[in-house]
Amino acid sequence: MTEEQVGDLLARLASGKVESAWRAFLERYSPLIMHVVRRFESDHHQVTDCYVHACAELSNNGFRRLLAFRPDGRAQFQTWLKTVVTNLCVDWRRQRHGRFRPVKAVAGLPELDQLVYRYVYVRGMPRDECLHVLQAKYPALTERELATINARIFSLLTPQQRWQLSVRTASMLPLDEGSNWDADEPMVQPADPGPGPEELSQTEQERLQLEAAMAHLPPQQRLLLRLRFQQNLTLEEVARLMRLPDPFRANRQIQAALAALGELMKS
Repeated sequence: MTEEQVGDLLARLASGKVESAWRAFLERYSPLIMHVVRRFESDHHQVTDCYVHACAELSNNGFRRLLAFRPDGRAQFQTWLKTVVTNLCVDWRRQRHGRFRPVKAVAGLPELDQLVYRYVYVRGMPRDECLHVLQAKYPALTERELATINARIFSLLTPQQRWQLSVRTASMLPLDEGSNWDADEPMVQPADPGPGPEELSQTEQERLQLEAAMAHLPPQQRLLLRLRFQQNLTLEEVARLMRLPDPFRANRQIQAALAALGELMKS
């Protein structure tokens, strides 16, 4: 979305005409929200719970958090939204696991240093993303200052603490992000016949046909199918996010969307 489209979307949320605007927001930004959530959680059920928590908080109190965005501010909406969702994920983890406790060597440092430790060392956040997140609270923070803080924290940690943090961070990332094999490193792989060329070709054709059919569905039906089957939300969670009265209504609308998709696949 362009910044103008974002402004229009927020204006619709503020005007009281929220149903179509909220659906448009979810359809556009659900992948971004899920990406941030997966930086904090790797277990499927916890990912789903944290995602629903973040979406619910974004829609609570008349979309207060979303409407706090200022188009004339320093950050673009997508960067700003990442920061908001990151904070919601931190709050969610704190509710489940208690308040974050840094290692003793870091506990006496200023708040900014502890936040850098949390984001870079505990969460495995890239330094440029960490800078964007922290600038919401510390707008004068520069990349050079962040590098200095990072070096100071690194010098305070023992080799054992660095190793423990790296193992902990890697276990929290999805496999496709956490696996960073050296291209020159030989890897022993078991024999796996897998699908043959004809099967792969057929699978690719079916995928393209499905994507084309999905593109012809109305936005609400497309969103319902994505929430239910791509993000694996329960009917209760779909109903809550789509502001439907109950899971039964959500199921009926999902079944109708599947029927419409089936007809499009035949044509």
